[in-house]
Amino acid sequence: FPDSHQNPPPPSATSDVSCLPYFNIMRPFVLLACAVATVAVLGSVRASADEFAHKSVLNIGADFEKKTADGKLYFTKLYAPWCGHCKRLAGTWGELAEAFDSDKDVEIAHVDCTAVADVCQKLEIRGYPTLKLFHKGKAVPYQGSRDLSSLIKFVDEQKKALLSA
Repeated sequence: FPDSHQNPPPPSATSDVSCLPYFNIMRPFVLLACAVATVAVLGSVRASADEFAHKSVLNIGADFEKKTADGKLYFTKLYAPWCGHCKRLAGTWGELAEAFDSDKDVEIAHVDCTAVADVCQKLEIRGYPTLKLFHKGKAVPYQGSRDLSSLIKFVDEQKKALLSA
Protein backbone atom coordinates (compact mmCIF):
# COMPACT_ATOMS: atom_id res chain seq x y z
CA PHE A 1 0.00 0.00 0.00
CA PRO A 2 1.15 3.53 -0.52
CA ASP A 3 2.29 5.48 2.54
CA SER A 4 -0.96 7.49 2.63
CA HIS A 5 -2.96 4.31 3.41
CA GLN A 6 -1.01 3.12 6.44
CA ASN A 7 -2.80 2.19 9.62
CA PRO A 8 -3.07 4.98 12.16
CA PRO A 9 -0.63 4.80 15.07
CA PRO A 10 -1.87 3.19 18.29
CA PRO A 11 -3.34 5.58 20.83
CA SER A 12 -0.81 7.16 23.11
CA ALA A 13 -0.99 7.14 26.88
CA THR A 14 -2.09 10.76 26.85
CA SER A 15 -5.01 10.17 24.51
CA ASP A 16 -6.15 7.19 26.60
CA VAL A 17 -6.13 9.23 29.80
CA SER A 18 -7.84 12.19 28.19
CA CYS A 19 -11.18 10.35 28.21
CA LEU A 20 -11.14 9.81 31.99
CA PRO A 21 -12.76 13.15 32.89
CA TYR A 22 -15.58 12.33 30.46
CA PHE A 23 -15.95 8.84 31.97
CA ASN A 24 -16.05 10.26 35.50
CA ILE A 25 -18.80 12.68 34.46
CA MET A 26 -20.82 9.89 32.78
CA ARG A 27 -20.31 7.24 35.49
CA PRO A 28 -23.40 8.17 37.57
CA PHE A 29 -25.58 8.11 34.44
CA VAL A 30 -24.22 4.73 33.37
CA LEU A 31 -24.82 3.31 36.85
CA LEU A 32 -28.34 4.77 36.91
CA ALA A 33 -29.09 3.25 33.49
CA CYS A 34 -27.87 -0.15 34.72
CA ALA A 35 -30.02 0.12 37.84
CA VAL A 36 -33.12 1.06 35.82
CA ALA A 37 -32.50 -1.82 33.40
CA THR A 38 -32.14 -4.26 36.32
CA VAL A 39 -35.38 -3.09 37.91
CA ALA A 40 -37.16 -3.36 34.55
CA VAL A 41 -35.94 -6.91 34.00
CA LEU A 42 -36.85 -8.00 37.53
CA GLY A 43 -40.22 -6.33 37.19
CA SER A 44 -40.94 -8.17 33.97
CA VAL A 45 -40.02 -11.49 35.60
CA ARG A 46 -42.42 -10.71 38.44
CA ALA A 47 -45.13 -9.77 35.96
CA SER A 48 -44.43 -13.00 34.08
CA ALA A 49 -44.95 -15.03 37.26
CA ASP A 50 -48.33 -13.31 37.68
CA GLU A 51 -49.34 -14.60 34.23
CA PHE A 52 -49.46 -18.11 35.73
CA ALA A 53 -51.75 -17.27 38.65
CA HIS A 54 -55.23 -18.74 38.28
CA LYS A 55 -57.80 -19.22 41.01
CA SER A 56 -58.29 -22.91 40.17
CA VAL A 57 -54.62 -23.87 39.68
CA LEU A 58 -52.96 -25.06 42.87
CA ASN A 59 -49.40 -23.85 43.48
CA ILE A 60 -47.74 -26.80 45.24
CA GLY A 61 -44.09 -25.80 45.13
CA ALA A 62 -43.31 -25.67 48.84
CA ASP A 63 -45.57 -28.57 49.84
CA PHE A 64 -44.86 -30.72 46.80
CA GLU A 65 -43.90 -34.04 48.44
CA LYS A 66 -46.57 -33.86 51.14
CA LYS A 67 -49.33 -32.90 48.71
CA THR A 68 -48.54 -35.41 45.95
CA ALA A 69 -48.50 -38.29 48.44
CA ASP A 70 -52.01 -37.69 49.83
CA GLY A 71 -53.94 -39.99 47.46
CA LYS A 72 -55.36 -37.38 45.08
CA LEU A 73 -54.29 -37.03 41.46
CA TYR A 74 -52.08 -33.98 40.88
CA PHE A 75 -51.67 -33.15 37.21
CA THR A 76 -48.75 -30.78 37.50
CA LYS A 77 -47.06 -28.33 35.18
CA LEU A 78 -43.43 -27.76 36.13
CA TYR A 79 -42.47 -24.45 34.56
CA ALA A 80 -40.23 -21.38 34.48
CA PRO A 81 -41.84 -17.91 34.29
CA TRP A 82 -39.51 -16.79 31.48
CA CYS A 83 -40.39 -19.76 29.24
CA GLY A 84 -42.43 -18.86 26.15
CA HIS A 85 -43.96 -22.34 25.85
CA CYS A 86 -45.02 -22.13 29.50
CA LYS A 87 -46.65 -18.75 28.93
CA ARG A 88 -48.58 -20.08 25.93
CA LEU A 89 -49.83 -23.05 27.98
CA ALA A 90 -50.91 -20.91 30.97
CA GLY A 91 -54.40 -20.11 29.63
CA THR A 92 -55.14 -23.71 28.68
CA TRP A 93 -53.84 -24.87 32.07
CA GLY A 94 -56.28 -22.50 33.78
CA GLU A 95 -59.16 -23.85 31.65
CA LEU A 96 -58.11 -27.39 32.55
CA ALA A 97 -58.21 -26.47 36.24
CA GLU A 98 -61.70 -25.04 35.82
CA ALA A 99 -62.82 -28.25 34.12
CA PHE A 100 -61.81 -30.25 37.22
CA ASP A 101 -62.75 -27.61 39.80
CA SER A 102 -65.58 -29.67 41.28
CA ASP A 103 -63.67 -32.99 41.20
CA LYS A 104 -62.45 -33.79 44.73
CA ASP A 105 -59.99 -36.45 43.46
CA VAL A 106 -58.12 -34.25 40.97
CA GLU A 107 -55.98 -31.16 41.44
CA ILE A 108 -54.53 -29.23 38.54
CA ALA A 109 -51.32 -27.79 39.91
CA HIS A 110 -48.12 -26.04 38.96
CA VAL A 111 -44.62 -25.67 40.31
CA ASP A 112 -42.41 -22.67 39.51
CA CYS A 113 -39.01 -24.33 39.10
CA THR A 114 -37.23 -20.99 39.55
CA ALA A 115 -38.81 -20.62 43.01
CA VAL A 116 -38.33 -24.21 44.24
CA ALA A 117 -35.35 -25.42 42.24
CA ASP A 118 -34.69 -28.27 44.69
CA VAL A 119 -38.05 -29.90 43.86
CA CYS A 120 -37.45 -29.69 40.12
CA GLN A 121 -33.86 -30.87 40.46
CA LYS A 122 -34.99 -33.90 42.45
CA LEU A 123 -37.58 -34.67 39.74
CA GLU A 124 -34.83 -34.28 37.10
CA ILE A 125 -36.77 -31.67 35.12
CA ARG A 126 -34.77 -30.95 31.95
CA GLY A 127 -37.16 -28.74 29.98
CA TYR A 128 -40.15 -26.47 30.39
CA PRO A 129 -42.96 -26.97 30.65
CA THR A 130 -42.87 -30.55 31.89
CA LEU A 131 -46.27 -32.11 32.56
CA LYS A 132 -46.58 -34.99 35.02
CA LEU A 133 -49.43 -36.57 36.89
CA PHE A 134 -48.57 -37.52 40.47
CA HIS A 135 -50.44 -40.04 42.57
CA LYS A 136 -49.23 -41.27 45.96
CA GLY A 137 -45.76 -39.90 45.24
CA LYS A 138 -45.36 -41.65 41.87
CA ALA A 139 -45.15 -39.77 38.58
CA VAL A 140 -46.81 -40.50 35.25
CA PRO A 141 -45.27 -38.33 32.50
CA TYR A 142 -47.53 -36.68 29.94
CA GLN A 143 -46.27 -36.74 26.35
CA GLY A 144 -49.45 -35.88 24.42
CA SER A 145 -50.79 -32.81 22.72
CA ARG A 146 -51.20 -29.65 24.77
CA ASP A 147 -54.74 -28.82 23.73
CA LEU A 148 -57.52 -28.78 26.32
CA SER A 149 -59.40 -31.87 25.11
CA SER A 150 -56.21 -34.01 25.07
CA LEU A 151 -55.29 -32.89 28.57
CA ILE A 152 -58.79 -33.64 29.89
CA LYS A 153 -58.77 -37.07 28.24
CA PHE A 154 -55.40 -37.90 29.85
CA VAL A 155 -56.61 -36.92 33.34
CA ASP A 156 -59.85 -38.89 32.92
CA GLU A 157 -57.95 -42.00 31.75
CA GLN A 158 -55.45 -41.77 34.62
CA LYS A 159 -58.23 -41.21 37.13
CA LYS A 160 -60.02 -44.32 35.96
CA ALA A 161 -56.82 -46.41 35.98
CA LEU A 162 -55.34 -45.20 39.27
CA LEU A 163 -58.37 -44.60 41.47
CA SER A 164 -60.51 -47.59 40.55
CA ALA A 165 -57.68 -50.08 41.07
